[in-house]
Amino acid sequence: MALLLCNTPSTPLINRTTQEDDMRVTSDHMMNFLEMSSQIESLIHTAEKNQDEKAHVKNESTRDGSTRETPSDNAPVGNDVVDDPLTIQALKRVIPGFLRVEALDDRFESHQLRNGVLDEFTFKEKVPAHPEYGSSSASNWIDPNVCCAEDEPGRGNMKPNPVSNDIILWETNIGAAGVRKYPEPLGWMGAMPVQDIADVGSFWSGYGNIFGDALKSRPRRVDQTLGQQAGFMATRSQILFFDEICPGGFLPPYEDDQQWKGDSLQRHAVEFWSGGFQLFGQCLLNRVLSLDPKRFERQLLYHTANNKQRTKGKKLFVRANDFLGQLHTVKERAEKSIGVE
Repeated sequence: MALLLCNTPSTPLINRTTQEDDMRVTSDHMMNFLEMSSQIESLIHTAEKNQDEKAHVKNESTRDGSTRETPSDNAPVGNDVVDDPLTIQALKRVIPGFLRVEALDDRFESHQLRNGVLDEFTFKEKVPAHPEYGSSSASNWIDPNVCCAEDEPGRGNMKPNPVSNDIILWETNIGAAGVRKYPEPLGWMGAMPVQDIADVGSFWSGYGNIFGDALKSRPRRVDQTLGQQAGFMATRSQILFFDEICPGGFLPPYEDDQQWKGDSLQRHAVEFWSGGFQLFGQCLLNRVLSLDPKRFERQLLYHTANNKQRTKGKKLFVRANDFLGQLHTVKERAEKSIGVE
């Protein structure tokens, strides 16, 4: 686990990032996180000034409350949230997320992801990649150099000179994701898995029984789709907020015996601390991913050991471009649900 402290002279924010030691975090990741966090903070200030204490999108849709979906679990809202106003407390629980990725290294004949395996990604038939995105679109691709640049001959297991469609992820799939339109300048965001009681709302990819018997309810804490990000990043003000809302606190000393049972390390794996599980599991934060490719690519963290592609089941993997393309398909369906063509 590595801890990096960064003071930026032009801003009062102090950025802290805690990542597992085989993750690559660059200035692009940090600056994008700070920018998105600042924009969320700006929306909070806007909501505080509004009479109803909520942040609204421009040309917000209006829907009859009787037509809205009733939650099927302990979530406060249904899975049909598209552009609803956001309360101050909801916005405070929104944080930019990350996804672990690797660079596909299929130079060996025995590689399990060769021969078109990645072309048949999870739920491809139910939620295809949007034609303007995805690995076959030839447009709106992510820049592989942002996360995974590596010169020849390549160090360790890292593939030199990866191309856009080499970037793959395995920690989640579209079945566990949703989308939501946030007020500008955030815009459309992908919603990563979150505990049901903490969900601030999004349009789930499976809304309308899209997946049928294959996936009847929204995955919440399913290991294969949690979106392990191998760490977390936070500003000073965010960390102070974490310490306020996390059961037993976020910062030591951990003196709440009811929560920690006398030993804060007793019942938690490394992923709880360095993997960020504490934040989106116990502290009930909502992680979001931008649907803008230029921002999305800055929320992908390179797992430089580059070995999960050989040790994890091949059905777990999807190209980052295809996952983003699927999110855009869900976005299009969300827009249609509120009458936007």
